[in-house]
Amino acid sequence: MTTPLEFARALAPKLAGYCWAIGGSTLLQQLDLVEQPRDLDIVTTAADFAAVRALLATIASDITPPPHPQFTTPHFARFDAGDGLTVDLMAEMTIKLDKGSYRWSFDAGALQQANGLPWCLAEDWALLYRLMQREEQTEALDEWLEEHGVQHPQRIAANLFAGYPEKMLQPPPAWWPWEE
Repeated sequence: MTTPLEFARALAPKLAGYCWAIGGSTLLQQLDLVEQPRDLDIVTTAADFAAVRALLATIASDITPPPHPQFTTPHFARFDAGDGLTVDLMAEMTIKLDKGSYRWSFDAGALQQANGLPWCLAEDWALLYRLMQREEQTEALDEWLEEHGVQHPQRIAANLFAGYPEKMLQPPPAWWPWEE
């Protein structure tokens, strides 16, 4: 069975020149927070989405489901890469809230290179998992950020500036980098 990480390593040279990174449960595996990721989440920019989607369609079957009621991401595709591996591709991730929605715009400032691959930042996903109400992942990232410290406070500021609902951060997590 091909693991999400193996698939990402094989895919990386084909995606050279595009802005993309790995998030979700494979990011949690990279941070040693889960043993086995559920799938491979690839985040890209709206500008690169169509090209990355076309490339993935040459090596995997497009199985994009109908729109999800909570996740209203305008650029989303799901692929079956074989061996039970699904790959989610997204840009402009949008999460419906009680009032309105929150759109996370990924860009080159929201990634870091490690082990030859581009990775999303823990700070972004700690905030995103909160909005998705994924308690287990939120708790794991909170503990990781508390232990390792916030490396990218500018990403938290960018999310807040983009309208991240501050009520989701009440009370502030232990890793919060600023005084209240």
